[in-house]
Amino acid sequence: MPQTPDLRAFLAARDISQDAAGLLAGIDGSTISRIVNGQVQVRPRTVVKLAKALGVSASRMQRMCEAHWLAAHPDERVPV
Repeated sequence: MPQTPDLRAFLAARDISQDAAGLLAGIDGSTISRIVNGQVQVRPRTVVKLAKALGVSASRMQRMCEAHWLAAHPDERVPV
């Protein structure tokens, strides 16, 4: 199974800016910036808004957003 891209890569591959994604989803572009910079954990409501706006499942969007948080906070990883 191919690896799910993070949100930044997903947007870049579709030539969508963070501000444009925010506009489509009805959220502030700065929120997306904080997500892709690993500064915040994404809220479920935000995941759903982004998923609907960008045409992907909520679970896939959750994984894309979580990738940024986990990259910035490796101590938050759950041991397997």
